[in-house]
Amino acid sequence: MVDRIQLPRVKVCGLTNPVDVARALECGADALGVVLHSPSPRSVAPDGLERVLENVPRQVPRIAVLVDTDPVAAAELLRTTPVNWVQLCGPAEPKEWVGFQAPILRRIPVEAGAEESMGAWAGIASGFVLDHPSTPGGSGTSVDWKLAKKLCELGPCLLAGGLHGDNVVAAIGAVLPRGVDASSRLEQAPGIKDPERLSSYILKALTTFAALSQ
Repeated sequence: MVDRIQLPRVKVCGLTNPVDVARALECGADALGVVLHSPSPRSVAPDGLERVLENVPRQVPRIAVLVDTDPVAAAELLRTTPVNWVQLCGPAEPKEWVGFQAPILRRIPVEAGAEESMGAWAGIASGFVLDHPSTPGGSGTSVDWKLAKKLCELGPCLLAGGLHGDNVVAAIGAVLPRGVDASSRLEQAPGIKDPERLSSYILKALTTFAALSQ
């Protein structure tokens, strides 16, 4: 499964309502992230996922962002809700996730030791999300782009950490990731996306990736 997965180019994370989901898809986002971690202001309860992700095309990755969740609980979430990928944040043992039934994105804090973390998940995770080490996600803080670029050379990565329409072009050019991932810097309030910030981020990222592929 790992070898067959194509990572998204533009992921929007921290989605909490169907209006923002529809806007993200209309602008061209090709992956959607929902947070299932109650301390987060962007957290969605499992029984609310059907409402948030209604009318999302089947082929679009609907990614459950999980913190300290075991494979059994994650598999049950996949069985009972519309999510079809998982993004693992926080502690997790790679050996416990071998052969998991859905694509795995593994969050990697961009800091010393990141290379070893990526190596431990090689062949298990379909890709990696490079984010700031200060929180499990959604910090809105940019990462060290030089180190992130080195990590992108080791495996398929999405760049996260403080991305928005004003810096995503420069970030893609500096890091050369497979894709990008943004959440808090696209908001007008916690969990509520700003339409202009959302569209600017998505359209600029798509344009930049298209230019790089020529």
